[in-house]
Amino acid sequence: MPEAQGKDTKTRFQGVYARHRKGCALVHGGARCSCRPAYWGRAWDRTTQKTIKTAMLPSASAASSARNALIQELRQGVTPAGSTMFVAEAIKQFLAACRSSVALNKKGRRYKPSAVRDLEGCLLGHVVPELGTKRLGNVRRGDVQRLVDKLAPTHSGSRVRSVVNAIRSLYAWAQDRDLVEHDPAGRVRLPAVDATPRDRVATPAELTLLLDALPLSDALPYALAAYVTARRAEIRHVLIEDVDLELAVIYLGVDEGGRKSAAARRTVPMPRVLVPLVKRALLERGKPAPTELLCPGAKPGGRNSGMLSFEALQVRADKVWEARGLERITAHELRHTCASWLDAAGVRPRVVSELMGHAVPRAQRDAAPITQQRYTHTLPGDLERARGLFDQYLLESGAADGGARTGTH
Repeated sequence: MPEAQGKDTKTRFQGVYARHRKGCALVHGGARCSCRPAYWGRAWDRTTQKTIKTAMLPSASAASSARNALIQELRQGVTPAGSTMFVAEAIKQFLAACRSSVALNKKGRRYKPSAVRDLEGCLLGHVVPELGTKRLGNVRRGDVQRLVDKLAPTHSGSRVRSVVNAIRSLYAWAQDRDLVEHDPAGRVRLPAVDATPRDRVATPAELTLLLDALPLSDALPYALAAYVTARRAEIRHVLIEDVDLELAVIYLGVDEGGRKSAAARRTVPMPRVLVPLVKRALLERGKPAPTELLCPGAKPGGRNSGMLSFEALQVRADKVWEARGLERITAHELRHTCASWLDAAGVRPRVVSELMGHAVPRAQRDAAPITQQRYTHTLPGDLERARGLFDQYLLESGAADGGARTGTH
C-alpha cells in the first residue's frame, strides 16, 4: 500500500509525523531526508478505540492544526469524516449498495442494472488499478486529474467522463455516510467530447438487405431501432403485450428498467414494413405468452438473465454482413437512421423529438436540441432535392430569370 512504502518520522509537533517518499535517502538508511515529505497527525478515539489519522498535508504546521481540529471533534463526540477505508473497499461497498437500491442516483432513484454495470466497469476497470490502495479520504483532485490525463490519449472523451462521473457518484455516496468531506473529482479538467459524429446512416433499400441477411430473431431488434426509434435498453425490455398489431403501434419505455427518462415512455406508430416482420418473428416462436420478451436473449439465464445481449448480437450480425459484403451498422446508428428518415419524410421536428423519446421543453415549440444536433443526418440526394425545392420557391415567389435581370445572353 502507498502509505507503507515510505517511512514515517516524528516531527517537533506532538502527534505529527512526516511521511518520506519511497526514493528518499532517509528510507534507505541515509542520515538526511532527500525528498519533500507529506505530514499527518493522529489522535485516539475513545468511542471506537481506534487511532484516527488526518489527511496527508504539505506542512507539519498544517498537520498539527488538522490534528487539533480532529481532537476537538472527538471531544465533542463527533465522528470525523476521513475514513480509514481504502478506495477499493469503498467501491466494493458502493456497488453492493447500488445493486440493493440502498445507494440512489442523483435524481433519487435506484440505479438501473445497465447503470450499475457501467459504474462497475469504470470503477473496477480504471479507478481501482490506479487509486484502489489509497485511503478514501486521502484522494485529492490531483490524483483524479492524473488518472484523467492518463486515460485521455487512449480512451474516448465520453469514456473518460463516465469514469469521472463514477468517482463523483462514489464520493456522493461516501459523503452521505460521513466517510469523507470532499469530492476529489468535483473540479477536474475533462478532455473534449469526441468530435466525430455518427454519420453512418443506411438507406431504406440498404436496410432491407441488411435485415434479410439475418435470422428473424436477430433482424427484429435492428428493425425496431430503424423503424420505431427504439433504444437498446427499450428493445431489451419490451414485451409482446407492448405491441398492438391491430393498431400497428408499439409502446416503448413501459418498463422502468428500459426507460431513460420520463419522455422515453411513448407510443410509436409502426410503419407497414415492420408489422409483417413482427408477425413472422412471433409465429416462428410458436405461441409465446404476452408477458414474454419481444426480443429475448439467445441463451436463458446467465449474466443477462435471459435478456438480449446486444454485444453478442452485434458479433453475430457482423460475421453475416462481412460474409455478404455488407457494411456493418449498429442499433444506435439505426436509431440515427430512423430520425434522418423521419426528417426526410417531412415529419415536423417536434414530432420527431417525441417519437425519439427526447424531452422537449414546454416553452419550446420546435424540436429538442439533441434531435436536430445529433440525430438527423443528410441522406443521398438531399442536397439536390433542396436545390429543387429552393428553385421552386423562387419561381413561385416571382423571382425572374437571372440572365434577364443581369443582361447576360
